[in-house]
Amino acid sequence: MTETVTGTWFVVRTSLPFWRHRRDPRISYLSLPDGRVLDAVRYTRRGRERWVLGIDLPVPGGGYRWRGLGSLTRLTSSMWRVVHAEEDWAVTYFARTLFTPAGVDVYARGPTLGSRAERSALAQIAADPSAAEHLDELFAPAHGGA
Repeated sequence: MTETVTGTWFVVRTSLPFWRHRRDPRISYLSLPDGRVLDAVRYTRRGRERWVLGIDLPVPGGGYRWRGLGSLTRLTSSMWRVVHAEEDWAVTYFARTLFTPAGVDVYARGPTLGSRAERSALAQIAADPSAAEHLDELFAPAHGGA
């Protein structure tokens, strides 16, 4: 994972239904010395902050295999990849799992995405055949307030 993607990102656009009823979704990535990546997904649901921790292993040809670290997620895995990353925004693609459909997330370093960055992110999604299938499904998850 490039250093550009490490740190904390807010999910500002997504096609994944998981984010429809959760607020303030954000993901923090930390590159480990052995090439793996530790990630922490945080969100608020029913007024309580929730966490999902995972380890991402690089896979040949690009992308990562995520495996949960918690008791409920330890047996869960998923494939994902970075479609494109800039300093202040990124697009990721997630393959379908037993529990979730395939989809895309657009990340920003803060809870909002500027119009220029949004246009660039949408262009990157449209240019990627797997991600482009989800362009019409994008929505903005809730950030801030109750």
